[in-house]
Amino acid sequence: MSRCLFTLGLFAGAALALSACSATPPVEAAARCDVTVKFGSYGMGIDRPLAERVAAAVKADRDLARVERKPWGREGEYDLCLEAKGGRDAKAIYERYRAMLPGRALKAPTSIEGPGGLRYETIAPM
Repeated sequence: MSRCLFTLGLFAGAALALSACSATPPVEAAARCDVTVKFGSYGMGIDRPLAERVAAAVKADRDLARVERKPWGREGEYDLCLEAKGGRDAKAIYERYRAMLPGRALKAPTSIEGPGGLRYETIAPM
């Protein structure tokens, strides 16, 4: 009898644990970024003049539906998530912001990612 109660208790505990797992609310889908501009640091902060130029362009860009700044570092590093309005060409948006990035980054690394695996990174000083 005690063995049956013990086994029953194990099953009840397992069922309770499984029901708790299935009762957790679904995680919201991550925000979609058609283009992501990443401002990094070599140890002295981000390239602020470049970040300000990009921010001004983003503010005036009528092709963007949503912009989100995602801070991640201790020296001002952040990712800028750009979501295109419906029907707008995300590749053209990528190319527009890609053209703003320098070839060589003496102040701080900056990179951009776009649709279809497009990616560009500034070259670090040698």
